[in-house]
Amino acid sequence: MQQQDPNARPATGYPYPYPPQQPANGYPPNAATAYPYQNHNPHYAPQPSPRAVLLRRLFTAFTVFLLILGLILFIFFIVVRPQLPTVYLNSLSVSNFTVSDNRLAGNWDLRLQFQNPNSKMSLHYDGVLCTLYYDRASLSETRLQPFDLGTKDQTPINATLSVSGTYVDGRLVDSIGKERGEKGSVEFDLRVVSLVTFRYGVYRRRRYVTVFCDDVAVGVGGNSSSGNMVGSARRCKP
Repeated sequence: MQQQDPNARPATGYPYPYPPQQPANGYPPNAATAYPYQNHNPHYAPQPSPRAVLLRRLFTAFTVFLLILGLILFIFFIVVRPQLPTVYLNSLSVSNFTVSDNRLAGNWDLRLQFQNPNSKMSLHYDGVLCTLYYDRASLSETRLQPFDLGTKDQTPINATLSVSGTYVDGRLVDSIGKERGEKGSVEFDLRVVSLVTFRYGVYRRRRYVTVFCDDVAVGVGGNSSSGNMVGSARRCKP
């Protein structure tokens, strides 16, 4: 019979399995209480939704489009340098001018000079409306026929405005009479509204251009029924 070593210790526990057992379904084996397995990989990130990716791409494309468009417009205006046309009132005369019993009559003949200061853009006037005022009260208006202006071009345009027995306020009648007696002239205002098309190659842009010629004195002092503009030609202001 084999004798046992009195100094030997009895074996306790169970041998450690090798290789180690992997947890099943994220839980350690033989565990009464356990927690689910978690991925602690620092490089892991949730994937964005397809809708968010689409919106981000659309926003980026729209931003790039605006930047390119702005750059194209900037280069265009640097190269072409569009300028507004200028208008000069060369002459203004009145005939058959009468004011009595709150009735005003007269014929105004004016001569305008349209100029295109652009060296690379031509202009097309789709329509021009001329309106004559006295002390902010509209007296008469007329429309001019369409015309073209080439680069660095200019053209004179004649127009006639007529008033036949139009009723005017008594305040205006007194003011006109006072000007004729004290200054020997009457000051009128002229407004010119034009619909202009700017043309450069295939580029087209339409816009309204409004200019004013204010305080244009016409010599109709005393009982005179006709007279001409006092002073030289003047440039109408925007």
